[in-house]
Amino acid sequence: MSRIDNTLRSLRPGIALLILSVGLGSGATAQAAGYIGLDGSSLTIENTLDDELTPGGIRLRLGMPVAPMIDVELHLGGGTEDHTLAADRFTAVYVGAFLKGYLPVGRRSALYGLAGVSGVDYTQTLDRRDFSDERSGFSYGFGLETELSRRVDLSADYVRYVSDDGPFSELSSVNLGLKFYF
Repeated sequence: MSRIDNTLRSLRPGIALLILSVGLGSGATAQAAGYIGLDGSSLTIENTLDDELTPGGIRLRLGMPVAPMIDVELHLGGGTEDHTLAADRFTAVYVGAFLKGYLPVGRRSALYGLAGVSGVDYTQTLDRRDFSDERSGFSYGFGLETELSRRVDLSADYVRYVSDDGPFSELSSVNLGLKFYF
């Protein structure tokens, strides 16, 4: 069984909640029932060498309203950095399930907070050998969304996906992208 399979298994409650909300068709927003987001990411990974890895990456989000001003949102993303102190190549892949609460700011923007669970798979390549590590746990974040049109929002956020003890103790990201309603 792969590490990603184990991570997905730990996220089943969040995935089940998203599927349930799609099935109920909550219609909590006037715009549409669900959305997909695509973001550019700057990851920060702290490690025991007191060196931060900062790979660039991408993130895919899938979300659905479950109540007024509350969404369920799934994240899938990652990034890669070559020639670091820790490895010839370092890759981080993450998946997360979140509740997302909004606080309107004016007519077209909203601040939001995220709380949920995430799993991260780290892979280091040293001398053509791969070493892997995985982490999971509580995740949180905050951000801002601004409506560009009826079906498109601009979003920016910070998310801490994991934070615990170990060689790669924390993964966080700063993201900027677009959210498309369907």
